[in-house]
Amino acid sequence: MRIAVVGAYGAGKTTLITAATARTGLPAAHGTPMRDPAGSRPKPLEEATEPELVQLVVRRHAERLLAEAAHPEGFLSDGSLLHEWVYATVRLAVGLHPGTGRGPQIVMADPDNPYRSVLDHLGREFLHRALASYDVFVHLPVEFPLHDDPPPIAEHFRTLSDRLLLDTLHTVGAPVHTATGSLENRLAALLALSPA
Repeated sequence: MRIAVVGAYGAGKTTLITAATARTGLPAAHGTPMRDPAGSRPKPLEEATEPELVQLVVRRHAERLLAEAAHPEGFLSDGSLLHEWVYATVRLAVGLHPGTGRGPQIVMADPDNPYRSVLDHLGREFLHRALASYDVFVHLPVEFPLHDDPPPIAEHFRTLSDRLLLDTLHTVGAPVHTATGSLENRLAALLALSPA
C-alpha cells in the first residue's frame, strides 16, 4: 500500500511515520531539506529568489519521486508529491514570514507574477502524479503549536498551506482520511487503513 502522510510543517508527519513503519512493515520515503539552490552559495531559504524557489520545488519533487520508486511494494511517504508545490505557492503569495498581525487568507499571488503561472502549471502535473502514486492520503491537521524559537514559519502560513493542500485534494475527489489527537490515536487511524 502506498500511503502519503500529509499536513503542514510541524503537524507530526515524521513522528507518525517513525511509529508506523515498525507496525506496518512499510518503509518510509522522505524528502530532503528545501535549501541551497544549485549554482548558488548556501543561503537561508527566505533569501532564495523566485527562480531559485521554483528550482528547489522541481529538485525536491524529483528526489521524492526517486525515494518512493525505490519501494514498489508500498511505502509511507513523509509528505507527498504536492508538498513542495504547496509550500512554494503559499510563499509566493504571502512570503515565508508574513508577520503575526495577519490572519489566514486566500492564497493568491500577484496575477502578473510569471512565477505564479509556472507554479500553477507545475501543480497540475504534480497533482496528476500524486493521484497515480498514492492509494490514500492521511491528513494530519495543525493541532499543536510550533516549539521552535524562533518559529521557522508563521502560524497562519501553516494554516494557509494546510488549506491549499486539502482544497486541492478535495477538488479532485482524492481519498483523504484525517488522523487527529495523540500519537496513539493517529497511529490507530493509520493502521486501520493498512492491509493486515
